[in-house]
Amino acid sequence: MKKLLKLGVLAAGAAYVAGVMELEPTVEDLLNPQWHREAPVRLMMKRLAVLLPALYDRYGERGVKALQFVFYQVGVDRAPAMMKALQIDPTDARSLGRVLDFEDHMVGVRGVWTEECCGRAVKEERYCPAAAELTRCPEVCTKLMMAMEAGTFSVINPKLEAPELTKLLSTGDDCCLAVIEVPADQVGKRAGKQSPQAMPGAFPPVIEAPGLRLQLALLGMMSLVKALVKLATSGPDQPMMWYDFFRWGQTTFVTLGTLLNMLNMLTT
Repeated sequence: MKKLLKLGVLAAGAAYVAGVMELEPTVEDLLNPQWHREAPVRLMMKRLAVLLPALYDRYGERGVKALQFVFYQVGVDRAPAMMKALQIDPTDARSLGRVLDFEDHMVGVRGVWTEECCGRAVKEERYCPAAAELTRCPEVCTKLMMAMEAGTFSVINPKLEAPELTKLLSTGDDCCLAVIEVPADQVGKRAGKQSPQAMPGAFPPVIEAPGLRLQLALLGMMSLVKALVKLATSGPDQPMMWYDFFRWGQTTFVTLGTLLNMLNMLTT
């Protein structure tokens, strides 16, 4: 058992070193703890930036949609846990933004809220550790990560309109601009009032939610299995809220054989 554990640690270390070298670090980078904290996020986004267009080139919209559904299922399954742990008011735009705050802290994104009303909240995400890697495929955010957000908000507030994304760091803008608006019939007279959860002029502090990260990791593994079973048995044409907002490309026919090949790409 000890030998297996040692081999596992060595294998993990070798994989990390190999991944780190893909990022072409300088000596200063290797000596910087912050660089190492950001490296896993950069590597993940770099690989997604390769995978997403490759799926489209090979399988068209349905290939991308299969991967989007995996992320969507993760969003659906995590929503109740996030809503409870983050104390989200589904009819308060800034409160809904706590989902973004928690995600941003997890991956090292930093930003400020420039509007924090109950009816409308606007966040400028001014730093993303993976912005350079995402220049190859900004659609990782707008087409893939947005699928996960759609799954989350389809549970928390299914009447919420698709958020606006008018700027992206990965396309050379000065920030990623996210806008959340709650329907007028839900927010009522609070629309223009500042949210009780507003933090004017400040980078939102880390949200203390003990145990939530571990819970989300476990839920994520469960979601992956659920999504793959649905894809294998029913195909990629699964209903997803906001799909017209984050869809990519034109529809192409996918046979059972190519679907199985897609699943193999997603799991290897």
